[in-house]
Amino acid sequence: MAKKNKRKKSSSFSFWAKHLALSAVLVVAAYYVLNGALPSNLDMSTTTNAAAKGLSQFYENFRNRASDRQTDRDQFVIELGKPTFPLDDALAQRGLVVKPSSPSWTGKHSPRRFESGGTLKDVLSNYAKNEGIELFWYLETDYVVKHNFRVDSNFVSALYQVGRAINDDFEFEVYTFFCPNHRAAVITQNPTHFVRTNCRRLSK
Repeated sequence: MAKKNKRKKSSSFSFWAKHLALSAVLVVAAYYVLNGALPSNLDMSTTTNAAAKGLSQFYENFRNRASDRQTDRDQFVIELGKPTFPLDDALAQRGLVVKPSSPSWTGKHSPRRFESGGTLKDVLSNYAKNEGIELFWYLETDYVVKHNFRVDSNFVSALYQVGRAINDDFEFEVYTFFCPNHRAAVITQNPTHFVRTNCRRLSK
């Protein structure tokens, strides 16, 4: 009889433990759905897609809130103006001083953190520089990171995801490229014939 009671207690404990664990998972999932991001104290190692979606959702939200739109843009959008140096010339000059990389280069797979207060251009430029690549940000605007997020990916994937996330804020399509002969990455609305023929357009 004692053994049966012990089994019943163990079974009961296991039952409640499983349900409590499931409840915890549901709470976290609900938090993400309502807030667009996981709590900051959680491990983000398995949330690559969630981080990218969170970035995209944030910029979509501030574009669509009519009453707060100007305030949000003033805080989180930096007007850079039109680039003054032709992209083709910049790439040509770089091609003279660097050795070509592999056409299939992607960069190492690692956690890429975007911290609040930094800008997308600066963060991506630093990651590019650390891997011997130069980023040519040929857009007229840059964006301030509102909330910390992390993307676990290689460099070209991170650049592509950022391009997709901010694409709808522009009149024309935002393109991202990797140029192996110039060891350069490009983000622009107006890819030239030179870029289209000498660089690899990034995609999923």
